[in-house]
Amino acid sequence: MSAPIFISYSSKDQDIAETIYKALEARGQKCWIACRDVHPGENFQEAIVRALREAKVMLLVFTSNANNSDEIKKELVLAGRHHVTVVPVRVEDVVPSDAFTYELATRQWIDLFNNWENEIELLASRLEHALNSAKPGDAGAAEAPAAAMTPRRLPKKPSSQPLIWGAIGAAAIVAVGGGVFLLRPKPATPVAVAPPAAAPTVIPPPRPAPPQQTAAQAPAPASLPPVTPVPAPPASAAGPATAPPAAAVPPPPPAAPQLNPDEAAWQTAETANTLDAFRDYQKNFPGGVHAQAAELRVLDLMLLAPATAGKAFDGTWQTMWTCPPAGQALGYSFQFSTQVKDGIIHGAHGAPGERGALALDGKIQSDGSAAIFGKGIVGSSAFAVGGQAGGTPFNFHASAHFDRATGTGRRIEGRVCDITFGKQ
Repeated sequence: MSAPIFISYSSKDQDIAETIYKALEARGQKCWIACRDVHPGENFQEAIVRALREAKVMLLVFTSNANNSDEIKKELVLAGRHHVTVVPVRVEDVVPSDAFTYELATRQWIDLFNNWENEIELLASRLEHALNSAKPGDAGAAEAPAAAMTPRRLPKKPSSQPLIWGAIGAAAIVAVGGGVFLLRPKPATPVAVAPPAAAPTVIPPPRPAPPQQTAAQAPAPASLPPVTPVPAPPASAAGPATAPPAAAVPPPPPAAPQLNPDEAAWQTAETANTLDAFRDYQKNFPGGVHAQAAELRVLDLMLLAPATAGKAFDGTWQTMWTCPPAGQALGYSFQFSTQVKDGIIHGAHGAPGERGALALDGKIQSDGSAAIFGKGIVGSSAFAVGGQAGGTPFNFHASAHFDRATGTGRRIEGRVCDITFGKQ
């Protein structure tokens, strides 16, 4: 399976790369990533070469691990060979090595660690522009103005020499033709021949009438030759001479490929672009290909809509944030207070802008469902997935549900983390 966007990353940064590609696919951009799209038993190197050759854009996830990866350098060489556009993104404040500085000297960076939400939107827009520029036919369109500016060569004055030689040749043909006409033998004068004398007409005596016979008893005359059936003329010649031939009937167009139920339901939900449509997809395809994308669409639409919970959940909620170990990243948890007023959620841990800080903002609906958008700053690389450097910002969505005294939630993108709420 191929895709227009090839994700290039160090195997040590798999969690970061997964977060990026899921965010892009949630925005409708199809990606190819080795950790998901190389199937068991498939040759790893061949799959990468094939996917990169068929891609339009190579998204380079640049980190300190990628900076020291020989495999990524090979992928950059392949991208150049197959004319694949390279879009580098940094998730750490890392200075490229000399090899990468040479390869990426003319590229414009995107730093995802500055402001995740803004930069991921910028990245999605940049990728969309690159994909549109790489569509078939665009290259010809880009070359058209240059071709139009090319000066045309002035036509040369026709030479009179070919006319002279043509006249000479025509005169020679006339002379030769006249000679042949004069030298041909004259036809002999025809001699009139008298027509032969007409033979006397002999009228035979009348024959007696034959006895009456039935058609079955009457013998066929011996003097008549056998009747040979004449084949019917071709169908095209049977009609009037002026009738045009029948027009060829064009073959029917090929049937459109049938979408599987999952893809058909997802396209229906995207076309409607409503909470009910995406929730219907979640209900009917809880493990579908677009399950996470549907959940993110639901949360975004809830965050845009007004909170409808009223004052049912107003008050102070003791909040526990828990992230279990993931890969080489250590697990951690901490508590902080969250305020709810008129269905609007706001909670914060640590000082804004400092390492280890976390902020939650969201809305609660009348049924207790809640959508949360979170922002944080990595405190220490030991606790960060992929070894992100301390001070690296990150953003995420979370879904939650509240009742009268308790609430639970979970982080959607990236690392799995749990949230519990207890009303004070």
